[in-house]
Amino acid sequence: MDLVDVAIIGAGPAGLMCAYRCASAGLKTLLIEKNEKPGRKLLASGAGRCNVSSARALDGYLLAYGDKGRFVKCALLNFSSAALRAFFEERGLPLAELHDGKLFPATERASDVLRALVDSCDKAGATLIRGNPVREIARLREADGGFEIRGERETHRSARVVISCGGASYPATGSTGDGYRFAAALGHAIVAPRPALAAVYPVSYDCVSCAGIALEKTRVTWRRDGKKVGEREGSVLFTHEGLSGPAILDSSRDIKPGDEISLAIAGTCAVETLSARLVEACAASPKKNLKNLIASLGIPEALALVALSRCGTGLELQTGATLSRETRRSVAEALADFRFTVARLGGFGEAMATAGGVDTREVNMRTMESLVVPGLYFAGEVLDVDGDTGGFNLQFAFSSGALAATSLIKTAGRHVASS
Repeated sequence: MDLVDVAIIGAGPAGLMCAYRCASAGLKTLLIEKNEKPGRKLLASGAGRCNVSSARALDGYLLAYGDKGRFVKCALLNFSSAALRAFFEERGLPLAELHDGKLFPATERASDVLRALVDSCDKAGATLIRGNPVREIARLREADGGFEIRGERETHRSARVVISCGGASYPATGSTGDGYRFAAALGHAIVAPRPALAAVYPVSYDCVSCAGIALEKTRVTWRRDGKKVGEREGSVLFTHEGLSGPAILDSSRDIKPGDEISLAIAGTCAVETLSARLVEACAASPKKNLKNLIASLGIPEALALVALSRCGTGLELQTGATLSRETRRSVAEALADFRFTVARLGGFGEAMATAGGVDTREVNMRTMESLVVPGLYFAGEVLDVDGDTGGFNLQFAFSSGALAATSLIKTAGRHVASS
């Protein structure tokens, strides 16, 4: 078997970017993919539109990764959102900022993103092996070291290895947590994987009638055992089965079954302020029923009806003229603190990303090289890094793959690829 300079396991965004940059610098590069076609998960991202990155400034980027901001900083500085934008523009695929700073290919087709990556790898001279699931990665005992990658159909030898085969979300695309098994067998600690960017399914969900309603700039608070453990503001979407939308998805990495979620569905107004607004609305329209009075405050009628049902029966028909102080206070509290108890979160089959993975304390943040096994590198979702919605997970995949390549190229004494 010929010994290649670098073998990359997994042809997703991290692996493709790493392979392109390594091959461009003259490294003999092998990219091994378990599926017959690369990038299956990439093709599904953003409902096929592929939100590849965000135009947010670096400080905002770092906040999007929770407590992993420090770890991802070197990768983002080495290969930024601007660098990714230039990469695709040079290949005739400009990125467009569509809304909230989200960057999509101008064509809004994930297939164009994948094509640009695969074509770049091919032109640079990287060898892509398809349909060869890796079963084991073993360290060679020869004096020069290296690795043997044992696949279902073929076995290869490489001086260095990059594990970039994703996490455990969307397993139908081939993302089945293989990288965790490889890393653990080589001596790495694995933080227990769990779904991230997942919907929340409450106990006794009473908002089926509200499906499709989206509330912008809504404060989401969650408590555990009566104590506040987190808060976030953003868009919340009501579905037929539970809660979704960016504010819920981005919070899901920290929410557990049994937690109590509170939504401020009337904005950030305090209970006293809401109660005073109800007094004003009742005085202005004493003959209006309570359902319409609440709707006049900018709250969707379906949500108003659910809030009223939580306060008692028949309240929706009560008029402003007959509204008691106690009822007004109860309604204001229901609107300011619209609560659910979490039964479960969406599983790996529907979660957009994976939290957990290879422990970042065992990975050099400046190179993506293992601190446990020399010559072993990691990139992308296989690491215990997960970002908010809006392109942050794909950007980290590209950036970490590029940083691993930069380190591999320097180690080999070659010139770093320019883009």
